[in-house]
Amino acid sequence: MKEVLCPKCGIRMEFMAETESNSEGREVRYFYRCPACGTKINESIMKILKKDSAVIIKVLQ
Repeated sequence: MKEVLCPKCGIRMEFMAETESNSEGREVRYFYRCPACGTKINESIMKILKKDSAVIIKVLQ
């Protein structure tokens, strides 16, 4: 994993993920967050959708 420094305070950022579910499926957000000041840098967003008996994965970033 690459080392990313916070653009505001220069501290090493942590790589994190958040998941949100709704009736259509799930959205997973991967991002870097600074433990000191809370600045976030979005890395990617992935949607996992259910349609009939299929699973569709869309990468948005």
